[in-house]
Amino acid sequence: MIDQAQTDKFKEILGLSKNTLVIFPETKDLDLFLASYCLYSFLSSNSDARLLSPKFKQKLPTELLDLVESKKIETELGKENLLMSFPYQEEQVDNVSYYIGEQDKRFYLTIKPKKGVTPLDSSKVEFSYAGSQADLLILCGVEDLEKLGQLYFAYENLYKSVNNHLVTINNFIPDFGNLNLDISPTSSYSEAVFYLLKNLDGEDQDILAKSDIPTLLLYGIEYKSRGLQSFDVNANTFLAVAQLLQLGGMRLFKLDIKTKESSLANSLKKSQKIIDQNQIHLIK
Repeated sequence: MIDQAQTDKFKEILGLSKNTLVIFPETKDLDLFLASYCLYSFLSSNSDARLLSPKFKQKLPTELLDLVESKKIETELGKENLLMSFPYQEEQVDNVSYYIGEQDKRFYLTIKPKKGVTPLDSSKVEFSYAGSQADLLILCGVEDLEKLGQLYFAYENLYKSVNNHLVTINNFIPDFGNLNLDISPTSSYSEAVFYLLKNLDGEDQDILAKSDIPTLLLYGIEYKSRGLQSFDVNANTFLAVAQLLQLGGMRLFKLDIKTKESSLANSLKKSQKIIDQNQIHLIK
């Protein structure tokens, strides 16, 4: 589990934040993705939150397609301001004005060229969004800010601003962030995020119990632990599984035959290694 003092600090930061960005890297790690998605789902239930990744390439299992809204995942950070651009020639822009139609309530922007000059070509006018603001950025599994690509470059000040908080959730301690939530004692991101959300949800656990979050986190835990057979699994993992089931989570994960055989082989090798080490110790 994440250290309680860190969790309390995170709760304090959340209470002060109105706009949250949950960002995860380009990854094929299903556990990391599900943990990030569930954290976003939880936070967006009662506040303004967005889920972003520089490139979403995760292939979702068939059984999760109806539970995950992929359209919620954004790949562009800027969306605060509407930006209009066009090839510029000084003679084509002599005066810029606007007015609002009283009848149709539409905004009209007029770009007047110099006398005798052909006006702008409307087919070359492009529209996009730019600019972003947030008072809390949560980075899940991010090792290097520059690997966030377009989510970082041109927005460096957003990540370094003293007016917002940068929280990391990792199984290592990065060299950035105001608060680093260390999940290394847990078996997976999904397990760590469950305990974090459980702490945030309070005694009534309404948000968790009324959503698909328990099912998704349960899937993430079983996926990462190869059906709860990994050596990283501990008592807290089984406790998390039990509580997620109590919250209505469904076990949808299915361990294929090849994964079962590989998992069993790895377990036997590790067990044999431990036996051999004990035997050597006894001989000494």
